[in-house]
Amino acid sequence: MDSKLVDHYRKAYLEYAPMLLRFAEKFVSPFYAEDIVHDVFLKLWDRQIFLLPTDEVKRILYVSVKNACIDHIRKLNQEQEYIDKRIVQLKLDELHYYEASDELFMRDDLLGILLQKIEELPERSREIFKMSYLEGLKASEIAERLNISTRTVENQLYRSLLFLRKNASHYFIYIFILL
Repeated sequence: MDSKLVDHYRKAYLEYAPMLLRFAEKFVSPFYAEDIVHDVFLKLWDRQIFLLPTDEVKRILYVSVKNACIDHIRKLNQEQEYIDKRIVQLKLDELHYYEASDELFMRDDLLGILLQKIEELPERSREIFKMSYLEGLKASEIAERLNISTRTVENQLYRSLLFLRKNASHYFIYIFILL
């Protein structure tokens, strides 16, 4: 490696990097400004511009940093456009979901039908099911309240769910959404 080139590079870096950094920070965040300035110096290293007259080196460095800032801003703009498009698409998807499910959420009798199916469960199963899904109790809490084993509670819940899946399959999915 040519020591003369290294000396010119070091001198140019120490002299111009702080000014170029302040210049870049006018257009991009300090975090990106530092990266941009360092990248410009690295790219220009290979071209050996640091052996040129001082005024020419300064001009090339400023133009290079300016162009790198422009490229960075364009990239951010493209990323933001992509994000904006994704947000719009997500909102459209959400609206489509609500449009498709309008029928379900608008029918007042859905909850009544589900509660009616729950009432068809045997008394003990119904009681355990309501404690679990309507009151939000854990199997161990239900077992303690009813003075039965946790395993019995789990079996009763399993049987209740099987019954409801069989007898109210198209309503079963919505039972958890509405309660």
